[in-house]
Amino acid sequence: MPHYFYDGRDLHGALESHYDYGLVVLSIAIAGLASYAALSVAGRIRAADSRHKHRIWLLAGSLTMGGGVWAMHFIAMLALKLPMAISYDVKITILSTAPVVLSSGVMLEVISRPKISKLILLASLLMGLGIGAMHYIGMAAMQGISRRLVMLFEPRLAALSVLTAVVLSGVALSIDFIVERNPKGRHTLGAKIGAALVLGFAVSGMHYSGMAATYFFAGDGAPAGTASALNTPALVFWVSFTSVLIASLAIFITIVDRRIQQATFEEAVSRFRMREAIESIPDGFCLFDTEDRLVECNQRYREIMNFGVPIAPGMTFEAIMRGAVRAGLIVVAEGEEASWLAERMARHRTPRENFVEHFRGDRWMRVSERRVWNTGTVAIRTDITELKQTEIELSRAIEEAQKARAVAEEANNAKSAFLANMSHELRTPMNAIIGYSEMLLEEAGHELFAGDLLKIHASAVHLLAIINEILDLSKIEAGKMELCLEEIHLPSVLDEVASTVRPIIDKNTNTLSIRCPDNMAPLQTDLIKLRQILLNLLSNAGKFTHAGKIDFSVAVDSAEPEKDWIVFAVRDTGIGMSRDQVDKVFAPFTQADNSTTRQYGGTGLGLTITKKFCEMMGGTISVDSKPGAGSLFVVKLPLAIGR
Repeated sequence: MPHYFYDGRDLHGALESHYDYGLVVLSIAIAGLASYAALSVAGRIRAADSRHKHRIWLLAGSLTMGGGVWAMHFIAMLALKLPMAISYDVKITILSTAPVVLSSGVMLEVISRPKISKLILLASLLMGLGIGAMHYIGMAAMQGISRRLVMLFEPRLAALSVLTAVVLSGVALSIDFIVERNPKGRHTLGAKIGAALVLGFAVSGMHYSGMAATYFFAGDGAPAGTASALNTPALVFWVSFTSVLIASLAIFITIVDRRIQQATFEEAVSRFRMREAIESIPDGFCLFDTEDRLVECNQRYREIMNFGVPIAPGMTFEAIMRGAVRAGLIVVAEGEEASWLAERMARHRTPRENFVEHFRGDRWMRVSERRVWNTGTVAIRTDITELKQTEIELSRAIEEAQKARAVAEEANNAKSAFLANMSHELRTPMNAIIGYSEMLLEEAGHELFAGDLLKIHASAVHLLAIINEILDLSKIEAGKMELCLEEIHLPSVLDEVASTVRPIIDKNTNTLSIRCPDNMAPLQTDLIKLRQILLNLLSNAGKFTHAGKIDFSVAVDSAEPEKDWIVFAVRDTGIGMSRDQVDKVFAPFTQADNSTTRQYGGTGLGLTITKKFCEMMGGTISVDSKPGAGSLFVVKLPLAIGR
C-alpha cells in the first residue's frame, strides 16, 4: 500500500468517511480507563520495597497502558466508515503496539521517581511520539479488500496531532506527579481521575487529529497480501472486552496491593507502638504463649532476670526459672530447688493471686501473673525492695510504738491511781477543815477572827473543788466514770445553775439572760454531769467578762429524722481567745496563757472535763472566739440519751 504526503493536489477523488459515534465514545472511555489504570500502577511502582517488585509493576503498567492505547486506536479505526471494505494486516497491527508499550514503560519509570526532574519532559515527548508511532504504524496496517487503498497525510495536521499528544501527556504526568507527592494527601483520587482523563484525551486527541490529517483514495488494482488480514466485526467486542478487562484487573490489583501494603504498614506501626509501650513500662513485662514459650518482654524484664544467659523469644518459662535458680538469682533454701521449681511451675500455669519472690542482693519482686484464654500468660514483675524495707521499718516502728503505748498506758494508769488515791486522802482533811471553819464562824464572837475564818473557809472550798476536778479527770481517764440517767425538768435545773453562778456574774457587774422554750419536754440525761457542764461554761463566761453581757440560750434541733438534739449556747462579751488558744482550750491543765492563770485562777481542767462529759453522753462541744470580741460555746446533746 503506497503512502504519500498530501501536496495540495485536487481532492476530487477522495473517499467520503464518517464515524460510528458509539465506537468513538467507547474508544475515548477505554483510553481514559487505561490511563487511570497506568497511573494507579505508577503508585505501586513508587511503593515497591524491592527491585523485583518494581520491575513486575513496571512491566504490568507498561502492558496495561500500551494495550489500552492500542485498543483505543484499533476501536477508533473500526469506528471509521469508508465506502469500501477495509481489513488490517495482522503483523503490522501487532508491530504497532511496540512503540507505545516501550514509551509507557519510560513514562511510568519517570513519574515513579521521588523527585521531579527534567526527565518528565523527556517522558512526555517519548509518550507523545510513542502514541504517534503506534497510530501511524497502525494506519499502515489498513488495506482494502476489493480494491487497493491509498492514504495521503497533510504534514502540518499530522505534526499537530503528535504535538497534541506530547503536550497533553506532559500536563497529565505533571498533575499526577504533583498530586501523588502532596504531603496533605487531599483530593488525590479526584486529581488522579483528572490526570487520567487528560492523558486519555491526549491519546484520543492524537488519534482523531491524525485521522483528520488523512485523506483516503481508492486505487487501481487488487490489494496484495490479505490472507492474514483482520476483517471481522467481532473484533470490536473482543478488543473492547479484553482491554477493559486488563485495565480493570490492573486497577483492582493496585487497589488490593495498596490496601495490603497499608494494612502491613499499620500493623508495623501498631507493633512499633506496642513495643514502645511495653518498653515504657517501668516494671518487668513478659508474655508467654500457651506452650509457655517467651513471646515478648521488655528490657526491664531482661535486667531483672539476668542470670548470665541472654533472654530471647522462644525460651521456655521453665528454662528461665531454672537458670535463675541455678545462678542464685532467686533465693531458694538449699536443697529445696526442685520442690520450689515444681511449685513455681504450677503457680505459673494456674495463677491466682500476686506473690513475692526474694532475689539476690536482698531484693524483692512482686509477681503478678494472669492467664489469657487462647493466648498464654502475661506477667508483671515489680521491684518492691524499697516498699519491703519500708514495711520492715514500719513493722519495727509499730512494735516500738506498741511497747511505748503500753508503757504510757501503764504510767497513765499509775498516775490516775495516784491522783485518785491522793484526792481521796486529801478530801477527808479538807472536809474537816471546811466543817471546823464553819463551826468556828458560828461560834466566833469577835469580828477580828471572822475575817480570817472566812478566808480559811473559802480557800478550803476552792481547794476541794480542785481536788474533785482532778478526781473526775482520773476517773474518766481510767474508764471508771459512768452515766446515771434520769428524767429531769430542764427549767428547774437552769434556775438552780443560774442561782449558783449568780455571785460570780454579779461580782464582775455582768448581766445574764436565759432563753429557754416554755414547752420543753422532759430530758433524759445525767443530771450531775449536765449541771457540771453548764456550771463550767457559765462560770468561765462570768469570770472572763467584766461589765458585759452573758447570753445563755436553749433550743431543740430536730433536723435529723431519727434523733432530736438539745443545744446549749453560752455567748459572752469577754476577753475572747486567739486561734492558737482556741486550738488548745480543751487540753488538760491548759488556759489561755500564764497571765490568765495568775489573774483569773483555775486549774485548766474545767473545759477538759466538760468536753469529756459531752462525749460520754454522745454529744459535742465547739467554740468560736476572737480576741476582744468574746466567745461562743455550743454544747449539743441527745434529747434522750440511750433512746
